[in-house]
Amino acid sequence: VRTMSFDTLVTGMGPGELVLVILACGIGALLIGAVGIGGVVILPALLVVGVQPAVGICSIYIAFMPAACAKLLVLGRIRGLIPWRAALSCGLTAAIGAAIGGVLVESSPRRALTYLVGVFAALAGTRDAWELYSRKMKQRGERQAEDGRHIEEPGDSPTNEIASSPRGDDAKRGADGTAGVEEAVVKLEISAPPPGTFRERVAAAYMSTDSIPEDLRWNVTEREMAILAAMGLLIGCASVLTGTGGPLILIPVLLTWKGDERISRKVIVGCSSVLAACLVTAAVISMSATGVRPDVGLTLLIAPCAIVGMATGARILQVASREFLQAAMTTLLLAVAALTISKAATG
Repeated sequence: VRTMSFDTLVTGMGPGELVLVILACGIGALLIGAVGIGGVVILPALLVVGVQPAVGICSIYIAFMPAACAKLLVLGRIRGLIPWRAALSCGLTAAIGAAIGGVLVESSPRRALTYLVGVFAALAGTRDAWELYSRKMKQRGERQAEDGRHIEEPGDSPTNEIASSPRGDDAKRGADGTAGVEEAVVKLEISAPPPGTFRERVAAAYMSTDSIPEDLRWNVTEREMAILAAMGLLIGCASVLTGTGGPLILIPVLLTWKGDERISRKVIVGCSSVLAACLVTAAVISMSATGVRPDVGLTLLIAPCAIVGMATGARILQVASREFLQAAMTTLLLAVAALTISKAATG
């Protein structure tokens, strides 16, 4: 008796194709967890190995559902990281837009919409690149001005040099070295032991109860919620029509709209995570209603990559600096812009 578990697309893949799919899923999941954009890496890899688009998209969505929900649980513990009012305003309407897009998918101007996605990504990436460049130039100018002030100051006397050196410090402590002992005791007291058990390590890494500073949160207004609701409807529809993920469209739009304000990049990624979860759920339901079924083997192959990759990416998002996230987003947005525009031009 031939069972369904062996009748999958995975059994027909060669070793090289399996490695390609696993690498693409792992890297894509890592990017989704860290900066919110990464699905654009996974689907092309599946198409290269011969997977049909509808089957590939459905398999990806089902495989990523548990990881997407787990990511929301992790990020939701950090106060202020997910702007729930803003996220639900666009996420719920995005689910409706995804259902509408499923009806219009055969008659849509897909090439024009793909161009539009690429243009938004290019604008956001260029704006971020200019901001990074301007900040680096400003920091370099401040360092040069500070170095110039140090050069103009009179040189320190030998006595001051001795007093500021480690040996001078030892001389001031006295022959018995009491201060050195006290300093060592303080260092020992403030260094906490690392978590011992696996459960403690996981809790320390992923169950953080930190919070985003008040001035970096998104305190959404009623007017912004209305704009986000309309935006979510359009993004949900466009994401289905273009075959791209919702965050791929939402993040460039939010960076273009709110980039000049003091809103943490982590907050924008948190908002896109809610929208992605809503889109995935709506897409799976609508595809199931239209008769599209996932490939069981492909789903089981992608799911572990999604969980590990998104868990690692979520941890990076928790600890990464603003500069790192902005640089990563800039690079990825410009790459996505080039890929989507070239896809529209050749497709």
